[in-house]
Amino acid sequence: MMAELLAGRHPFHGRSDMDHLSEILALLGTADIKEWSGYDGRRLPSGCQLGSFLRNKFPCPTKARIKGPPTLSEAGFEVLSALLRCNPEKRLTAEQALKHRWFKDTKPRAIRR
Repeated sequence: MMAELLAGRHPFHGRSDMDHLSEILALLGTADIKEWSGYDGRRLPSGCQLGSFLRNKFPCPTKARIKGPPTLSEAGFEVLSALLRCNPEKRLTAEQALKHRWFKDTKPRAIRR
């Protein structure tokens, strides 16, 4: 939900559960899911890589181009990436996310779309 609000559109467009899983893992990488104690070693969709490309979707404001994807501060990115962890044992809960420093920032910055 947070990624959708920040981007102004749904980040995944698959037509099936497997399509969605492929898109999610292509963006977030597979390292996190493989660390999860509940992962049973099943083969993951092809084309998925270890590394995450999430930061490319939400660049840091100081590194963003004039026109491009919406920017997100380091603190905001910490929240987003922790909410999107594939490993549920490491994923932030809503309560934990709301206690993050990003939500306590006294000078919230508008995001660029």
